[in-house]
Amino acid sequence: MDAPPAPTSLAHVIVRCAQIAAATGGATVAFVRESMRLRGEPDRTPRAAGRALVGLCTRLGATFIKIGQIASTRSDLLPQPLVDELVALQDRVPPFAFEQVRETIESDLGCPIGEVYSEFEREPIAAASVAQVHRAVLRSSGAPVAVKVRRPDILEKIRLDRAILLAVGGALERVVPTLRLVDVRGALATFCDAVGQQAHLVNEAEHNRRFTSNFGGDPDIGFPALHPEACSDAVLTMDFVDGVREQDLVRAGVDVRALVATGMRCVCRMIFLHGFVHADLHPGNLRFQPPGRLVLLDLGLVGEISEADRVTTARTIHALATGDGVTVARMFHVNAAHANVPDYAAYEREIVEFVDGVRAQGLANLEVTREIGRIFDILRRHRIQARSHMTMANLAMMTAEGLGKRLAPELSLTDESIPYLVEALASAPPELLAG
Repeated sequence: MDAPPAPTSLAHVIVRCAQIAAATGGATVAFVRESMRLRGEPDRTPRAAGRALVGLCTRLGATFIKIGQIASTRSDLLPQPLVDELVALQDRVPPFAFEQVRETIESDLGCPIGEVYSEFEREPIAAASVAQVHRAVLRSSGAPVAVKVRRPDILEKIRLDRAILLAVGGALERVVPTLRLVDVRGALATFCDAVGQQAHLVNEAEHNRRFTSNFGGDPDIGFPALHPEACSDAVLTMDFVDGVREQDLVRAGVDVRALVATGMRCVCRMIFLHGFVHADLHPGNLRFQPPGRLVLLDLGLVGEISEADRVTTARTIHALATGDGVTVARMFHVNAAHANVPDYAAYEREIVEFVDGVRAQGLANLEVTREIGRIFDILRRHRIQARSHMTMANLAMMTAEGLGKRLAPELSLTDESIPYLVEALASAPPELLAG
């Protein structure tokens, strides 16, 4: 069991707020400078904004880098030049010094680094928001391994960021009352808590075991095997995974259509059947192996969904995909955190018209996460507060949709998801399908 977090002092919060303000000011200056330097280029504004945001997120650390990583997967929603710059946050965050790596390993594993690894590369192969990864060779077996080592100052920064973001979320809800209907503070709390859990690598090890068990019968979905004798709260040692990056798929002979179908199967089973979701599926955490195998890395950030919530979500998305606006309206209303609808008939009519419009576009053009965002606008107008329990699941769906749009835009991702929605509903207890 994790130790309770240390109290967050006012002085530490003030210092962190000053760091955020200074970084924001620096990012603004960087944006102006880059805009001037790129003068004359047609995409100068989004590219300059992307570079400024990369600098801002990198300076502020894990919580903000994670937000930038999520944004970097949505080229279908954000300008491509902006996304091209944000990709740097996926695995090119500045590393920390090897002496800190050595100190962490020897302190956590209780022995010199040379007793555990016969070879250990000083330069990391990837540096991310919470930890960095080094290639090594395990002394006991001679196996090539990847060693993930936590950043030394990360726990304190995450705790401070949580306190600040929750305060900002609460203030926004007071200033803009309609934001209470999307529970901004609840969504921020869910996200920050998940990032905090990610920093404890013993949690990632447990997630690895659970994911491996959940997908044990699927040869196309894999996770790196752990070496428990060289794992701790700050160190994780696992098999080194050879694979193909997204930009090299065609050259390596990977079946892209099969791969996208595998990705949708993976995410849909996590959300609708397992209730245990990898919520950090940006391309830097994926490896692809011919002919269409998907290996998932960096398993620290997850979301858990109760059976009742899984069924509710499956029913809602299935109704949206099949054009049943009456059911969509009812599911959002009866499962709301708070509802004070002045005119239910008007609310239902607006939802039905919206769903009919989406259906008329055709399933091939339907983006579930974008359409749910548009539904939230209707909910706010009719005083319905959506629940925040699906925050991590929505992020996973966004990433899966982003992957599909980039690699196989001709596929209907809604068509790919419907069999898993039907499977989830068919296996649900009858009492959860009532109403």
